Amino acid sequence: MKTLYTDASFDHNSTEKTTDIFVRGKIGIADGISFERIEKVVIGKVPLLKQYINILELTAVARAVELACDMKEYDGSLAIYTDSMVAKIWASNGIENKKVCTIAHENAIEYLRQARIKFGGVVSFHHILRDKNPAGKLLEAELEAGNKPHDL
Repeated sequence: MKTLYTDASFDHNSTEKTTDIFVRGKIGIADGISFERIEKVVIGKVPLLKQYINILELTAVARAVELACDMKEYDGSLAIYTDSMVAKIWASNGIENKKVCTIAHENAIEYLRQARIKFGGVVSFHHILRDKNPAGKLLEAELEAGNKPHDL
């Protein structure tokens, strides 16, 4: 079984101040051994939506599944660990509360659905504490180096 850890970072203050039509964040994906990746993510702004972090966390989960497709050292099963309970629940069950569901949420869910189809094996989703998450530590190091989530 391949194991990947995911996390996301997002700066709510910079999003509120910008006139851009999109929101920037970063996702981190790591295997806790040697694989580490940070990617920039852009999501179109949705009127009245303020909690983009959940969408970014779900996007990190979907991207990890997508990346696992190209990793040769797995047996067809994948365990994804996230420190976001919301992302874990949404990845496992979809978004049940349709009041919070926007086009951005639907796009992230569809991205995950397509990645799971491409992966073709069994994917399970798990929660990990923030301070135990290798992907979280990766993003923390990025912040400590002065690289903000919304920087280009």
